[in-house]
Amino acid sequence: MVAGLRGRMGLLFLLFFLLTAISVSATLAVIHTHQKDALVINLAGRQRMLIQQMAGELRLLEQRPARTGGAGQDAEIAALQSAAHTFDQTLLALSEGDTTSLPNGDTLARPDILNSLQQIRQNWTALQTELAAIAAGPNGAPPTDALQSALRLSATLARQSDDLVRQYETAAMHKVERLSRIQGLFFAGALLLLAAGVWVTQKSAIEPLRGLGAAAARIGRGDLATPVAVAGPAEIQLLSTRFDAMRAQLQDAQARLLTWGEQMEAQVRRRTQELAALHEVSQEISSRLEIAYVLRSVTDKARALLGAEAAFLCLLDEQNQQLNLQAVSGSRAAVCASYVSAQQPLIGHVLAGDAALPCGIEGCMGMCKIITPSFQTSHLAAPLRVGERVIGALCVGSTQIGVFSPDDITLLTRLANSAAIALENARLYEQAERAAMLEERQRIAGEMHDGLAQTLRYLAFKTEFLADRLAAPPGGNTGTNGKQDGEVEKTIRQIAAAVEQASQDVRRSIASLQAPPVPRCPLQEQLAGVADAFAAEGAPPLAFECQVRQPLILPADQAEQVVRVVQEALQNVQRHAQARRVLLCLAQAGAEARVCVTDDGQGFDLKTPPPDGRRRFGLSIMRARAARIGGQLTVQSVPGQGTALTLAWPLNPPSVEAVGAEAVETAAAPGV
Repeated sequence: MVAGLRGRMGLLFLLFFLLTAISVSATLAVIHTHQKDALVINLAGRQRMLIQQMAGELRLLEQRPARTGGAGQDAEIAALQSAAHTFDQTLLALSEGDTTSLPNGDTLARPDILNSLQQIRQNWTALQTELAAIAAGPNGAPPTDALQSALRLSATLARQSDDLVRQYETAAMHKVERLSRIQGLFFAGALLLLAAGVWVTQKSAIEPLRGLGAAAARIGRGDLATPVAVAGPAEIQLLSTRFDAMRAQLQDAQARLLTWGEQMEAQVRRRTQELAALHEVSQEISSRLEIAYVLRSVTDKARALLGAEAAFLCLLDEQNQQLNLQAVSGSRAAVCASYVSAQQPLIGHVLAGDAALPCGIEGCMGMCKIITPSFQTSHLAAPLRVGERVIGALCVGSTQIGVFSPDDITLLTRLANSAAIALENARLYEQAERAAMLEERQRIAGEMHDGLAQTLRYLAFKTEFLADRLAAPPGGNTGTNGKQDGEVEKTIRQIAAAVEQASQDVRRSIASLQAPPVPRCPLQEQLAGVADAFAAEGAPPLAFECQVRQPLILPADQAEQVVRVVQEALQNVQRHAQARRVLLCLAQAGAEARVCVTDDGQGFDLKTPPPDGRRRFGLSIMRARAARIGGQLTVQSVPGQGTALTLAWPLNPPSVEAVGAEAVETAAAPGV
């Protein structure tokens, strides 16, 4: 199959040329044959004339009377023999052909013509016999029978010659008709070739060019998505392919321009959002002075602004030797420890810099031991700087590759600088507040020590003095006086015991007020310290059970309230329960933590007021402390069966950071 337009058109022209050449050749051949047919017909007609001539000569011989000498008869016989000779040559040429008249194998030698020639030859042979007999007869008296027979044969030959001429004419007409049919076929072929040329031109050139024109119009209108696929010859397909390549290049360029424009718009929009968010964060964290709130807000905003899976904020300890994790936003699985040495190469490199550093898992100087390795696939760390002093680091991490861009490094640096200032302000405010609180506590402790404590000690001294005087034997002793003296002595000693108890309570309160603030360490460690202090005071024995596996770091105020509730509960057990053993338990259920103090002492009836008529101020104070942290205090006690006091409070993200992935076991205090 010819694929090219040039090949198709060339094939059509070749076929048309061949058809024309064949038509002309066939016409010339038929004309040449027709000329020969005309010669044959002339020969056949000549035969007819020769037969007629011989018949005339025979009639003359028949009608001529006998003449002496037979001179006229000899002339007629000579003419008859000459015509017979010519007829014989003509018949031979028609039957077999010769080099001077007709080519061998003439196309007019059909079977019917050959049969007619055969009959003519048979009759001619017979006529030749009769003519020979006439020529051999005596002069002036040719044989009558031979003449009569010759006349009959000549008449037969004349009819046969007429039939032969008609047969030759019919054969020639058949050739002309066949030529006409051939010419008709050639004409039909020419028409078919013309139609094929029109169809090939339409399908191979006009329609493909229209398709290419339509494709060019689509491209001009901006339609670059529709492929240019025009079927046709190889030249058209090559042109279509180049058109489509041009369309693809334009589409790719347009897509790149659109993508670049979208990226620029997204970058401007993101930069605007980042600046607005950074301004909002700076205002928000600068307007609040609670360290816990600032820590939580900074990590939440860092994770949201940078699209990270987790954000971390660590602060240096007072000796600048250790980074302690203070706040986490995101997945808790991202944390594997609560502190890391500041001497580690990576930590030192981050803290020594002025901007955030990309510390991905590849090409990094070590790894931060606080963050789970999978979350360091994409990792940024920025120092928290206040002037020339570094107070910690702000980090973000993700498990995906290539999450953070160079713009994110700048954003994290700015956020870390704002966070450092806000944290320093909050720290200074908290430090000032704690100093004021400590000063107030010292003042109250001094007043209690100098006032109430001295008074109670004075009353105790006087009561002992009175008891000693009453214990001396009187000058006169009667039964009634003795009984009164015993009651007075008993009352005075009860007063002394009550005064002593009040003095101990005052000293304990003074010691509590003078105690240093609760350190910011896991709640497990703080409760373990309370348990150790209780065990150091003597009976009853206490066991500390911790069911929380991760270090539970609470805000300072929240941790202080929990510790104070536990201390008050243990003091109540020591004063009133008369228990043989005590259990202190710390547990966590979802987003709620619980502390429970249980003893096996004498218990009490919650509905029955104390026997001395006083209100249970200890329980009221503990309920107030529970309310300050959003918790609830529950007391269950049955007389003779012990008491269970439970404090439950929510571990809300605004106030609690549960960090670390390593299981931490807090050793329980020695039990009974």
